[in-house]
Amino acid sequence: MSTIKIACVGDSITFGYDIQEAHKWTTLLRNELQVEVLNFGINGDTTNGMLSRFNEVLFENPSLIIVTGGTNDLWYGLKDEQIIANINAMVKHAQHQDIDCLVGIPTPNFSLNAVNLVDEDYAECIRSFQNRLIKFCLLKEISYIDFSLGMKEAHYFDDGLHPNVEGQQVMMLNALNVLKKII
Repeated sequence: MSTIKIACVGDSITFGYDIQEAHKWTTLLRNELQVEVLNFGINGDTTNGMLSRFNEVLFENPSLIIVTGGTNDLWYGLKDEQIIANINAMVKHAQHQDIDCLVGIPTPNFSLNAVNLVDEDYAECIRSFQNRLIKFCLLKEISYIDFSLGMKEAHYFDDGLHPNVEGQQVMMLNALNVLKKII
């Protein structure tokens, strides 16, 4: 393994909900790049939770951090500004430690008629957030990985939210396309 160490922090999309370790996008990425990839994804986590445990990620002294979150925040009805502020805080904290940090754009939601806890169209909330997060990254010149690229309904479990084995492969390829240019 190379001396490069990538830490991935996020929620169940990063963790690989209901996926065997060998098929998680983070494991596939490790195998493809032959570098150490640490998975700090936690099922159900929010960007507040990710921010509160971000020192655990920094403690591992990674070369690069990928921060992907927001879907659970949106489920609870949090506004885009608060989520982006939390993501920005993690990016700034990493940069302060001289660690490169990329933002992961979350995958879409294919649950039909799903509403979040404040009765908003959940799929539309995610779609809108993805666009705002990309605009934020471009404005602040923060590199990002768009995990939604190429994701289709067939790449998800029946819940329409969590990527299945095929979706994990698409996520890995999205990360690989960006990371090959950086490392």
